[in-house]
Amino acid sequence: MKRLVLILLSCLFICPAGVARAAEPVPGEDKIHIYTEKHVLPNGLTVLLTEMPASHSVSLYALVKTGSALEGAFVGAGMTHFIEHMLFKGTDKRQVGDISGEIQALGGGINASTSFDYTVYTVTVPADGFDKALDILSDMLCHAKFDPEEVEKEREVIVKEMRLRDDHPGYYLGNKLFETVYVRHPYRLPIIGYEDVFRKITRDDLWGYYHDFYTPNNMIFSVAGNIDAKAALQKIQMTFKGVHRGRYLQRSVPQDPEQMTPRRYEEEYPSPLTRMSIAYTGVDFLHEDMPALDVLSMILGQGESSRLYRVIFQEKKLVRSISSWNYTPIDRGMFSIDSTLDYENVEKTITAVEEQVDVITREGVDKEELEKTKRQVLSSTIREYQKSGAVAFRTAAEEYMTADPEFSKKYIEMIKRVTNEDIVKVARKYLRPEKQSVVIIKPESAREEKPAAAGQSQVGEIRKEVFPNGCTVLLRENHNFPLVTLMVSMKGGTRFESEALNGLSELTARAWVKGTTSRSADEIAKQVESLGASFGSFSGRNSLGMKMSLLSEDLDFGLDLLQEAVRHPSFEEETIKKEKEKLATAILSRDDNISSLAMKALQQDLFETPGFRFLSLGTLESVENITRKDVLNFYKRVCVPENMVVSVYGDIDAESVLKDLKKYFASMPEKAWEDVVHEEKPVTQQKEKTIYVDKEQAMVVIGFHGTNFSSEDRYGLQVLAGILGSSFSGRIFNQIREELGQAYTLGGRFIPGLDTGMLYFGVQTGPDQAEVVKEKLIEIIKEIQEEEIPLKELTDMKFYIKGTFLMGMETDGEVIFATSLDELYKLGYDNYKGFDQAIDGVQPEYLRELAREYLDLDKAVIVTALPKGRPDEELLPTDSLF
Repeated sequence: MKRLVLILLSCLFICPAGVARAAEPVPGEDKIHIYTEKHVLPNGLTVLLTEMPASHSVSLYALVKTGSALEGAFVGAGMTHFIEHMLFKGTDKRQVGDISGEIQALGGGINASTSFDYTVYTVTVPADGFDKALDILSDMLCHAKFDPEEVEKEREVIVKEMRLRDDHPGYYLGNKLFETVYVRHPYRLPIIGYEDVFRKITRDDLWGYYHDFYTPNNMIFSVAGNIDAKAALQKIQMTFKGVHRGRYLQRSVPQDPEQMTPRRYEEEYPSPLTRMSIAYTGVDFLHEDMPALDVLSMILGQGESSRLYRVIFQEKKLVRSISSWNYTPIDRGMFSIDSTLDYENVEKTITAVEEQVDVITREGVDKEELEKTKRQVLSSTIREYQKSGAVAFRTAAEEYMTADPEFSKKYIEMIKRVTNEDIVKVARKYLRPEKQSVVIIKPESAREEKPAAAGQSQVGEIRKEVFPNGCTVLLRENHNFPLVTLMVSMKGGTRFESEALNGLSELTARAWVKGTTSRSADEIAKQVESLGASFGSFSGRNSLGMKMSLLSEDLDFGLDLLQEAVRHPSFEEETIKKEKEKLATAILSRDDNISSLAMKALQQDLFETPGFRFLSLGTLESVENITRKDVLNFYKRVCVPENMVVSVYGDIDAESVLKDLKKYFASMPEKAWEDVVHEEKPVTQQKEKTIYVDKEQAMVVIGFHGTNFSSEDRYGLQVLAGILGSSFSGRIFNQIREELGQAYTLGGRFIPGLDTGMLYFGVQTGPDQAEVVKEKLIEIIKEIQEEEIPLKELTDMKFYIKGTFLMGMETDGEVIFATSLDELYKLGYDNYKGFDQAIDGVQPEYLRELAREYLDLDKAVIVTALPKGRPDEELLPTDSLF
């Protein structure tokens, strides 16, 4: 489970990549027009119901009022997390595997998570699946079986999860941060527990804990989505009627003393980058200073307009990334500033952070910065209410922590009342030297003049082999962790689809990992889960593949399953039917998003060839058309050795693995590989299109043809897209959001492909400002074509792009994905090594030339999405856009 559990509203308000939030008020955005009913049943179960008639789905969230910090005599054992796993392992009327299978059959998803303070079980299904979902979730909560054999099987799964958890440097840093900030409170202990303590848990321990805490009076049952609240309440009442309340359990947790002196912890870690957290003791969720600390965290370090980003990243270039967050659980939390950097800059960065804190404690913030930041916090909060799952979780958690499921509405008013004086007060009160804890995870290369130990592990170079049948193999030894990542990639994706069968590659990928001729989907799921491994597939515009990650001790299993899935997939009729239903649900969810609607309309008018014109998920009509025969024929077409890259990276012996791969893949019969080549006709004149959607906002998107993977222009276009569309610091941000105050999401991106590419820039705004925003977008594009880009602006963007790329190539899972696809696309597995040099080679005059060539407004497609019901409306069926 995630170690850093960021609770609700007062935690990280981080915008998605390429997106920024509004600085100015947007009409109607300062209120939440969704209402939650609260009922308490006779047995003590709290029921929350939120009607969202426009939603296509319904989400059921059960919050149990216990987490890892409340385990009492079992604290540190991971008892709560263990029980979370066991609730999926059968009930009195459902066998192991039935629960997830029944939810999948509904076209939905089921999940669970354990935090310090509570455990949550979540089900989201199409609206007509509510009754079945209610039956399944209530059965899990109230009638779990805890079969002794399954307990022991799951124990080993969790032990493997424990051993995998330290692989990710961010996770590892989080562990050390909590251990340093907390000295008595159970928040200092990992949610998953310690292996030696965990192994002592008995089945009777689990059973007793389950019966103590999993009682209706210790649960909150929240439902949001397309429901009738009255009817839903009646069904919930009937479902839980025979479940009796339990005894009430008091929260008794040792609290930390006030921190009186600064703390510092450093540890070596096998990573090329240093990670650092500078944390200060904070407040709990209900503390009066919580809203001001939330605003302060955004002013300091959330987004590219924040002070730490501008000064420490952009100006001083001391870090590769920096952000801050205010963590406020039920008990005292923390305020943390996190960065990724080179070790030699650690002390300078600490000093620079303290200087920025000092500026705020002395001078405060100006009115414009404060109002802009408050608007960002409000916007982020309100936007969470667009998805049924987010609403169901938020109302449940707020009911638990505040006894008010609509606390968000009060929180919004609290944020509005935050003043400059409040910001200064909390900065002086909490961001004090004696309350500081610095935690540093540094590369082994940063150790002080220590001789290398004999036989010290190192990361090897990538090795390439090509079998006589054309299959390419990539191998890399990395003995820093007992982990292995395996991947098979092939050319596929929407490039190989027809309009009638759009979504075929995605459906094939999903069904591919759900069974072989000798293993059923349930068997694969059980085997993979029992090893704490991950196994999944992917499909996009250009490729199709599968990827697996597991402990090195289980490599033989991984190799065997991988080869079996590639050589003998079953693609059973029932599996394909289920995956089609899930795809339909995903398509409906996609079409709830105005950005998605506008972008897909743009792609339809901008491209004629399948790669970018078609959606990876397909349409409801095209997915319905796909048969098992279509899937089999498609897979037979692309599963050709010459079209295959098999990669194995991690704690391996390369020679031994190569022998296994030869046995499995070199024996595949050689076949003629027929690639596809699409020549996209250039756009010869500007096209404009207006669509009308069932939304309150508007969206303006401008798109252009880009270039392909092998073009030297791709690096210049990446820089150009960043300068124009980077969130918070790009020109679109600076001129549309900052100067006009007319946008609340914006972004831009360059996406290369095998045949062609795409550049786009989009702004989400109010419907009355759509025309103004469109004209401003055009003006900004003309500006970059006519004037040379200042050297500092270019240098800053290069630094940002290179740093982001480096951080995205840190783990074997990230490296294997990038290098395997580069090899598949004939760029070479070592193509990544030239990235920095290529970006550094981009010069101002070259960028202006690229802008004139690729951002030719006479060859642009402009799409404006407006709310339905406007006077100039021409109604378009939603699905006709695709």
